[in-house]
Amino acid sequence: MALNILLTIVGACLFTEIAGYFIHILLHSNKIQFLSKNHMIHHLKVYQPKGGLRSEEYHGSTYGRAEIDGIGVEWLAPIALILGAFFGISYALQIAWMYQAVFVVTALLWGRWIFGIMHDAMHLKDFWMHKNPLTRTWFINVRKLHDIHHLTIADDGRMPANFGICFFFMDRLLGSLKTKMTSFNEKGYAAALKRYAYIND
Repeated sequence: MALNILLTIVGACLFTEIAGYFIHILLHSNKIQFLSKNHMIHHLKVYQPKGGLRSEEYHGSTYGRAEIDGIGVEWLAPIALILGAFFGISYALQIAWMYQAVFVVTALLWGRWIFGIMHDAMHLKDFWMHKNPLTRTWFINVRKLHDIHHLTIADDGRMPANFGICFFFMDRLLGSLKTKMTSFNEKGYAAALKRYAYIND
């Protein structure tokens, strides 16, 4: 039983990373404006490419819209759908409730840590991991990759790189990893402002 629980925990963390990667791509796709709006406010207004990417205190982008613990509806809606599908599949496969509970709790906690706490940390000045000698090198590296995510803009206005937050194995696997920053794409930035102009509504 202990091994099964451990495998369930590991599987939940892996699943959350994969699901988070594809949700993040969806939020940048502009296919569902309702979902993309809050996320692109984060990219084009709050921590915009020509502004500072870090602040003394993390600035959220929900602005009174639906959220739970600072997490906007753009993340909550896909998560709710995934949870619904998970419970449906688990019921059909007759997976024990204990394993379902371990999986869901682990996935939610891992997601909160990675896509909430650690994401926010990327935008904070002097976050403790930046000062700690045990975490400094790793943190600076993943923060650099997140900066590249914010600053790399394609000619059509999309931000196509580095959709992971702390772990970029999905980016490496699917070809969206970028490890070095190139010159800023002014044409792409202008296209992004036009593509996501509805964030100012």
